[in-house]
Amino acid sequence: MSRGWGGGDDPTKTASPSLHRALKERKGGGGSAYVQTNRGKRSLLVDFSKPEGIAVLKRLLSTADVFVTNVRPKGLQKAGLDYESLAAEFPRLIYAHFTAFGRSGPKVNDPGYDYGAWWAHTGIMDLARSSDEAPMPRFPAGIGDNSTAVQLAGYIGLALFHRERTGQGQLVDAALFRSGIAAMAHPLSQLAGGNPWARSQGNMHIRSSTEVGERKTQVTNAVFRCKDGTYVQLLGETLRLHVQKTVEALGTTQLALFGSEQPKFKEVDWRKATEVVDTIIASKTFDEWLPIFQKHDVWYVRVQRFEDMFDDEQAIATGLYAQVPGLRHPIIRSPVFLSTDNAEPRTSAPDFGEHTTQVMEELGYSPEALERLRREGVVK
Repeated sequence: MSRGWGGGDDPTKTASPSLHRALKERKGGGGSAYVQTNRGKRSLLVDFSKPEGIAVLKRLLSTADVFVTNVRPKGLQKAGLDYESLAAEFPRLIYAHFTAFGRSGPKVNDPGYDYGAWWAHTGIMDLARSSDEAPMPRFPAGIGDNSTAVQLAGYIGLALFHRERTGQGQLVDAALFRSGIAAMAHPLSQLAGGNPWARSQGNMHIRSSTEVGERKTQVTNAVFRCKDGTYVQLLGETLRLHVQKTVEALGTTQLALFGSEQPKFKEVDWRKATEVVDTIIASKTFDEWLPIFQKHDVWYVRVQRFEDMFDDEQAIATGLYAQVPGLRHPIIRSPVFLSTDNAEPRTSAPDFGEHTTQVMEELGYSPEALERLRREGVVK
């Protein structure tokens, strides 16, 4: 449940002040990030190191559709909660295992986190630098976790559909490391295919510097800094379709930019061309460029700051944010929408063990049995 997330929140701004206060007292988090990740869940605290704790879990599994865990394989095997053990006892169960590096290989039981397994070990972190000499980039945290979780959810749905047809449960195996490599499928496949861009060869390539004054870009699909400090990303991916209208919008010509009105683009000095456009874009604010780009049908998008996203007009218009009763600020919905169910979050995140009594009663435990299990530390 990502119990430590959001512990440093400002108490006057955090989504749920009461939850934040309660969880901090028990060395948890309870801040807005905790609420975002755990909204709508119920919380039952069970000690799986005790045999009766395992018995409680198995009673839950006897009626459950899906079991999700991110515990490393050796820990699951020690507790008898590995896929092979549970599949034998619950053949219809969908066993969803979310790991750092996967369920096999030399790193199978290594710690990971998304900034290790998804970001660092896949090469994404290295390529995100502005040049090979630049320091490592910032990492905003949770990107690998969130993207891999959506993949896991999708394949859980596929496994449930398979069970409807066959009656069989199965293992759904998701890994941060594999998810990160899959995110790099485009450059990796080009590397394997001998593409010079991916092999860092030629005029412009994957490891070209992005430093101003050093960088070489195609111009029509590059990012530039405006006079007011706003960055604009041009989207003219196909050069021949976008170059003329782009140079017209910039108030220049292909002759001035490339040395010819009919340039051979393989011979263009792209570093010089990029420097010229850097200077031109820097002469006006983003708001001044906006009507010019629109007039000339230059494709672009403003480079937003993440701090502005809750006020982003497009994000709001698509219904991405949900206001849950009792929370101070909106939370982010699932990025995939269904036409028959808007999947709107309805409740906040739970306190630790908030639903232990409720769930145990649903499982058929008597008040006396529940009280004994509490005294013995099996449940909380």
